[in-house]
Amino acid sequence: MEPKTFVQLDVPKHLFGDSLAYLKDDITVSVELYNDRPMSASVPKRVTCTVVEAQAAMKGMGATPHTKKVLLDNGLRVEVPPHVVTGDKILIDTTDSSYVSRV
Repeated sequence: MEPKTFVQLDVPKHLFGDSLAYLKDDITVSVELYNDRPMSASVPKRVTCTVVEAQAAMKGMGATPHTKKVLLDNGLRVEVPPHVVTGDKILIDTTDSSYVSRV
């Protein structure tokens, strides 16, 4: 929906490519139009996601790993620092699905 005019535009999902997983309600997206038809679409460079599953830190295992994989609320798995736990909100770079910071 165009925020100024409230006109709704149907954008085919395939135009978002790999960033489709980052679409959520109330997210602002960019859409390129040609003759009033969507030709490309993209999500913001950084989005906030919630960690829904993360391994607990294991004590006594020697050297601490530098990263671990977690499951996000959009179904993607990403590498994060070991201090990130289930329930954390984290900032993700949508261009390469990389961890940026905790929010």
